[in-house]
This record gives sequence, C-alpha cells and structure tokens, in this order.
Amino acid sequence: MKHKLTILVFTLLTGLVLCTPVMAANAAEYESELAKARTTLLDAESKVQLWSTSDILLDDAAAAAASGDFELAVKLAIEARLHGELAVATAEREKTTWQKSVPK
Repeated sequence: MKHKLTILVFTLLTGLVLCTPVMAANAAEYESELAKARTTLLDAESKVQLWSTSDILLDDAAAAAASGDFELAVKLAIEARLHGELAVATAEREKTTWQKSVPK
C-alpha cells in the first residue's frame, strides 16, 4: 500500500514538473550563472586543477549571449561551473589520496 501511494505521488509530481511551462533564459540569469561559474573556476584555479575546457566554455557562453541566445549561454555557463566543481573535487581527492601512494 505504501509503495502504491509513493508511486502515485511521484507520478503526480513528475507530471507537474514536466507540464510546467519552461521560461526562456534571459540576460540576468546568464549573468548569475556566469558569476557562479567564475567563482567556482577561481576556486579550481587556486587548487591548481583548472581544466583547459573551462575557459573555452565561458568564451562560447559569452558568444552565445552576445548573439542573444541566452538559453545556450546559460547552459554553457552551467557546464563550465560543473567542470569547476569536478576540478575542485579532483583536487580534494588528490589531496588525501596521494599519501596512500607514497611507499612507506
């Protein structure tokens, strides 16, 4: 009985999410995502783990925003931020696991 109720609630919530109208991205949303991406990338750079693809994504996002395609610009800025988050996670992992590789 609990599973049926859970499935019903999940189905209803999924339907609501999928049926809501998607609003087009705008310049303010792009600027917000760009700021988040730059902050994350600065953190990755400070940990010497900045990926080479991050700047390319930001350049492509800027070009998309300049042409008025804010939807693509937001997606690219989010992807750049994710690259930064992954780079930071890699730096943190390397910070702790390198000690295990050193012969004792």
